[in-house]
Amino acid sequence: MTADNALDLSPPVRLAIAYAPSDVRSAFAVLLQIDQRFAEILRNAREPMIAQIKMAWWREAFASAADARPKGEPLLQALNETGELIPLSVLEGLASAWEHLLGIEQFNQEAMDAHAELRAEAIFLTYAGWMGTIQDVRLIGRSWALEALRTAFPERVRDCDIPYAPLPKARVLRPLSILTMSVQNVSGPRFILHALTGI
Repeated sequence: MTADNALDLSPPVRLAIAYAPSDVRSAFAVLLQIDQRFAEILRNAREPMIAQIKMAWWREAFASAADARPKGEPLLQALNETGELIPLSVLEGLASAWEHLLGIEQFNQEAMDAHAELRAEAIFLTYAGWMGTIQDVRLIGRSWALEALRTAFPERVRDCDIPYAPLPKARVLRPLSILTMSVQNVSGPRFILHALTGI
């Protein structure tokens, strides 16, 4: 899978993918698309039990051998093409992140914090691991996850305590800082300046 297959993601997220090194770009795109799919399951859930069944289907598919996964789901095919870059534990953690919010009409801080911790580990720590960096990106990952949740579900997030996290300066972590800025209240020129220069 290439970044071109991620056109259903928002332009800022596609920009973050474009800044990822070519050897992990497809896996990064797949991870973010799976994250978005889980957000859609939560958004469209009329009955929590139905949403839970859908999440269980994904968990079973993840746990299956690549050649035994359902053939009609493009995201699973794309996941197969990433090889071993995305471990099962990461996929299960991402599923757990979204399952923490199922059945909650108004998200409370405890549920959001649990969601943000797992989502940050699945996406931000996985990416940092690919880059071989020792910088701890958990805090910025939690900040992004909470801001992204508030942006995606404004009617379900009344109050949200979001920790301050300075953007990482390392060029290899630019995709993560781009993701973080994409959910903050910054101007377009400021966002583009950061993407180009890291400032």
